Amino acid sequence: PVRNVLTMSALLVAATAVGAEVRAPGAAEADGKAPVVAVVSARATDLVVLDGGHDRGFRPGTVCNVSRDGRAFGAVVIAEAGLRRSVALILSLDPSAAITAGDLVTLRANSRI
Repeated sequence: PVRNVLTMSALLVAATAVGAEVRAPGAAEADGKAPVVAVVSARATDLVVLDGGHDRGFRPGTVCNVSRDGRAFGAVVIAEAGLRRSVALILSLDPSAAITAGDLVTLRANSRI
C-alpha cells in the first residue's frame, strides 16, 4: 500500500512537471474533460494519467466516466490532481475494454457516486 502511494505521487509529480504552464483554477478551460495521456501498469492496479487537473475541474475523490468515440465504457476515480495533470484509478470497465491514450475522461453529473 505505501509503495503504491509513493508510485502514484512520483508519477503525479513527474506528470505535473511536464505541464508547468500556470493557469488559474476555474479558468475557461475547466470543462470537466481531459484526454488520457497514458496508462501505467503497476502490480496492484493500473494508473491512468490525464492531461488535465484542477484547470479542468478534477479533484481527488471525483468519479468520472471514460469514453471513446462518444461511448462510455468505464469509470475512474481521481486519486491525485495537480494544476494540469491528474492520476486516476480504474473503478470499472466493460468486459474486454481497455483504457488507452486518447480516450476521454469526463466528470459525472454527480461526481461523488
